[in-house]
Amino acid sequence: MRNQGLNMRNVLKCMTLMLVALGLFMTAAPDAEARKKKIPKKPKYVGSVKCNGSCHDPYYQAWKNTPHGNSFASLKAGEKADAKKAAGLDPEKDYTDDPTCLRCHTTGYREKGGFKPPGSKSKKGKDTSTPIDPEEPNKEQVGCEMCHAAMGGSQFRVVMKNTKGDFKKADTEKYGMRWDYANVCTRCHMHPQSPHKDEKFDYEASKGKVHDKDKYFSEDNMDQKLEKVEDRAAEKGVSDEKPLRIEEWKVNDKGKLKFKKGTRPYSKKKKKPLYKKG
Repeated sequence: MRNQGLNMRNVLKCMTLMLVALGLFMTAAPDAEARKKKIPKKPKYVGSVKCNGSCHDPYYQAWKNTPHGNSFASLKAGEKADAKKAAGLDPEKDYTDDPTCLRCHTTGYREKGGFKPPGSKSKKGKDTSTPIDPEEPNKEQVGCEMCHAAMGGSQFRVVMKNTKGDFKKADTEKYGMRWDYANVCTRCHMHPQSPHKDEKFDYEASKGKVHDKDKYFSEDNMDQKLEKVEDRAAEKGVSDEKPLRIEEWKVNDKGKLKFKKGTRPYSKKKKKPLYKKG
């Protein structure tokens, strides 16, 4: 009888452990789902600093040492004098508050979450200008989102994080991520309103200079190498074959840059990218 009692207690213990294990298994999946970040309802610009750190540090370090990572400084008086003269600009003039220049020399200017130049104020007089840290370039430069996003990267960066980089082009394209790099580069370098539009721009020769990342990998960030690059290169996204629209704008009498209707690359109302016709 004693042995039978011991056996019964052992059986009960085993059953209890099995039930606990089953409970843990059943709650693990919901907990994992709960840990996933929610995708924001609307897109906005978040800045290149958000790409730095635990995700794309080598790419950020490479970028900050390129002309794109120092584009705002080139608008200052005395900077890039020869290039300004060649474009018919006054090399001694400060262009850091010129709307036409800011559109292509900063990230998301006149867009939600985008760069706001020094002196920007709300209707109530509150300073709304974008902080500028020389040690940590961000929205005041031509950042990641100017090449990779149609309307800022706040949404598709969450997809990247939730999938740990294992996503398809279609998963991010619907949130405005773009793959039409040749098109997006000419958006600024050859835009009709750019003073440099008549200068020769060689996309193929230029693209390799944007991310000279290999020398910035170290033991601390080696785990940030993009493992799915080749897989995604083999995919065909919509914007690979059908480029997005290129914005047109004008500066009104009040000195504000306004986008021409029907030229934006993303519809906020329909929540989808807009492609070139034809």
